[in-house]
Amino acid sequence: MAVKDYYKILGVEKNASQEEIKSAYRKLAKQYHPDLHPGDSAAAEKFKEVNEAYSVVGDAEKRKKYDRGEMDVEGGFNPFGGGGFTATGFDDIFDMFSDAFGFGGGRRRSSGAATAAGSDITYNVELTFMESVLGCKKPINFTRVEKCPVCGGSGAKDDAHLKTCDKCGGSGQVRYSRSTLFGQQITMGVCDKCGGSGKIVTENCTSCGGKGIVNKNKVINVSIPAGVENGAVLQLAGEGNAARGKGGRNGNLLLVITVRPSKVFTRENYDLHVTVPVSFSTAVCGGEVEVPSPDGVFLYKMPEGTQNGSVVRFRGKGIRTARGITGDLYVKISVEVPKNVSRTQKKQIADFEQDCTLKNYPGKKEFLEEVSKLYK
Repeated sequence: MAVKDYYKILGVEKNASQEEIKSAYRKLAKQYHPDLHPGDSAAAEKFKEVNEAYSVVGDAEKRKKYDRGEMDVEGGFNPFGGGGFTATGFDDIFDMFSDAFGFGGGRRRSSGAATAAGSDITYNVELTFMESVLGCKKPINFTRVEKCPVCGGSGAKDDAHLKTCDKCGGSGQVRYSRSTLFGQQITMGVCDKCGGSGKIVTENCTSCGGKGIVNKNKVINVSIPAGVENGAVLQLAGEGNAARGKGGRNGNLLLVITVRPSKVFTRENYDLHVTVPVSFSTAVCGGEVEVPSPDGVFLYKMPEGTQNGSVVRFRGKGIRTARGITGDLYVKISVEVPKNVSRTQKKQIADFEQDCTLKNYPGKKEFLEEVSKLYK
């Protein structure tokens, strides 16, 4: 899956400060704002792309996740969830334009582009821990809105029953004006008569009843990338709901990932941690220990005298992503002390410890020396 370069979109370096990112965003938002380019779909798309980039790298926490590759999704991460911009984001832009054009802080509202995109669909995907580590393919079964196959989304019986809107002249947009202390303020908005399509339906399509859209079940097989984390959102561009009317692109399908916890591994970024139980005799004498990893179980030759709680690091045996990020595997040794030993066995253990003498217990010897100092 390709990843959008949000720093490149905003024209800043990856190490840019939050203030530099904000400054670049404000400049581009002014440049591509739809009010300055009525009917220009390319400018509208660029405006949305700039806002998408800023909503991620303009937020310190989201930026950290993006830099770590945790938004490794096709077409980038959709921060708005519903196919549109948040009210707060637009308020900032309107304030910015008010300052630029001398409107004294007044807010302007645009109704949106005539050929708006369809809405996004959110779908929850549950993965096992190993599926999230190794990646997998998942069938996604969902219902979405598609353009009516009979009328092609126009809502009309046929082209003969479509006429040009007499209010907007077929552009789908009209000018609105209002009086302010600084004179007339002009804004562009979607035509309220045709809904932005530029056409008026005189007789409805018999298949969709004039809606131009129908509900349809769809199944797609999705490749889940290796290393995806719990709570990640993967975006499939164009797999969401269709826009109403002719024209307009589909929304996106947003896959929200839920990872079931493992009883063996715990995860920290791209590193894996596992606790391996070993017998008392293996810890004392050394020997081969079976260690689980994403690639399967491998044998670790544990040295004699390994202490309980010891941690061994295996470089490169953690999570590996398609982007080349590799984590490590940390193995914690848990020495199991035997229980329910017989009287004979207890004596044998005592004799064994007596034979070892304190020279084989440097930690205990040092501890006893420090304790004795307390009472001198």
